[in-house]
Amino acid sequence: MRALALAALLALLAAPISLAAEGFQRPTNGDCIALSTGSDVSLFPEQYMMVGDERSKDGFVTQVNSSRGFSVEYFPTYKVVTNSIAGETYVLSQCGAQVPPADQFPAGTKFFTVPLSSLSAPETVPYAFVDFLGLTDRVHDVSPYVSAPCGQALLECPGGSSRISPDFMQLSNATYLEEAVGPITDGLMATSAIADYPESFAVSAAQDPGVLNRAEWVKFVALFFNQERAASDIFTALKAEYEATKASAASSTGKKPVVAWAQHFIYPGMGESYQISFAEYKAQYTEDAGGAMLDKDAIAAVKGVKADPSAAEFLTFTWDGSEGSFSTQAEAKAAFLDALKKADVIIDETYAENPTTYDSAALLKEWGLTEAEAAALPAWANKKVFRPDGLLSLQRTPDFTDPSKTVDTYGSDWFEGAIARPGKVLKDIVRAVQGQGQGFTWVRNLFTEQPMVTDGKSCNAAQPCAAQPRTICPFVKECPVGQAPALLLSSDNGCTYAECGKASALEQPADGASGSLPTNAAAMAAPAIVLTLIVVAFVEVLMHFC
Repeated sequence: MRALALAALLALLAAPISLAAEGFQRPTNGDCIALSTGSDVSLFPEQYMMVGDERSKDGFVTQVNSSRGFSVEYFPTYKVVTNSIAGETYVLSQCGAQVPPADQFPAGTKFFTVPLSSLSAPETVPYAFVDFLGLTDRVHDVSPYVSAPCGQALLECPGGSSRISPDFMQLSNATYLEEAVGPITDGLMATSAIADYPESFAVSAAQDPGVLNRAEWVKFVALFFNQERAASDIFTALKAEYEATKASAASSTGKKPVVAWAQHFIYPGMGESYQISFAEYKAQYTEDAGGAMLDKDAIAAVKGVKADPSAAEFLTFTWDGSEGSFSTQAEAKAAFLDALKKADVIIDETYAENPTTYDSAALLKEWGLTEAEAAALPAWANKKVFRPDGLLSLQRTPDFTDPSKTVDTYGSDWFEGAIARPGKVLKDIVRAVQGQGQGFTWVRNLFTEQPMVTDGKSCNAAQPCAAQPRTICPFVKECPVGQAPALLLSSDNGCTYAECGKASALEQPADGASGSLPTNAAAMAAPAIVLTLIVVAFVEVLMHFC
């Protein structure tokens, strides 16, 4: 499946974004708070902070419940966010408040004014969290491989070509980014750090081990839009959904079905091999679905099998002439098939240029198998071969060999929305492993099911092409001297605050980690979503792929 990403990198051309020299000028609008000179109002009341595990005496520090990749500390007018995986620190100041001096922070710290109003989202994994939070009207440009309907709708807006994000190669060119997206966005969200571009931040969900760890990065993304309390409630529901599905799967008795995540890998310059993946998140899905992984140690002990030097979670069966490899493809294939004979279920991750035509016959051709060789595999004989390409997007992109032509390319939501919805993925895996449940979202049966291709028509945003995003109200309003600031009560029709001088939620005990919100406050969390009491059944309806 890594070949899918590699193919995408080479297929993308320079994004046709007009260049300019001046930096982005953030509009002063309803997102921004009005403060008097010297005001000491605390702009992040505890009711709206991210729910976490611990505090410090100097500020409010949150260590999130599953992920250990990020943390946040709150101060009166700003918050300090640390991404320990990417090794970056971000200072997020409320719009309208004074930005703290840079010399108070380590070198390399990046500064943002929040909530962000115009976001560049050149990679699909982080976009899923923005989509989940209902913040798509704050996205300026996206990857042409985006699967989410509202991302596709953005590409279909008038002037849609200008909504194509910089490609992979351009992300490493800070000068290009400053000229291309710098004048029109106040943040660029990527999957890894871009140290030389100060308006970028890294969403390291895919590098965080564990399926709930990865999903919890919705909280991290929410910090840049002042949506962290809503995101905390969303994650609570996602976790409950996952644990309920896991508990149901655990009730099954008998021998655990053995699962193999396998593929035939070939890419110019990177060789050819058969591979079996033991990635931590795949093992967790398998085991929580009531299955078991193949015996990695036993396979690794087979002469000729090697760990992939670039990804140790892959065991490779290669015949490239390197020391310790197999002598021929036939030998490598024989060892690969011997390993797969111990699997009751196979999840085929082989890259397919057109996944909609990839069926059992395509697998035989791609893997170089005869009918007899395939029939000797229990998973094949029992029609228990699956693929995680059940939800796709279709884009016509420039042909990198001839820009005057276009080619049909497919984006896979397995690398986008699936990361944000672990409970829904687990249901797919339970269905594959145990045969429980009906229908699929991502993991389809190779013999009996076809992928579903989404488009922009499914976007539920009221105005996907709106020039201005809807307001994200500040949490508080400054009151006259001597009176406590007024807490935001609702953003249904403008920003409504408690009256100055009267009791407000700010004067009540904080909710702590209960996950509840002040009356109507959830409406400010995502204009496209109404978050009241977030329960699993309601979350099912929110997602674009339900």
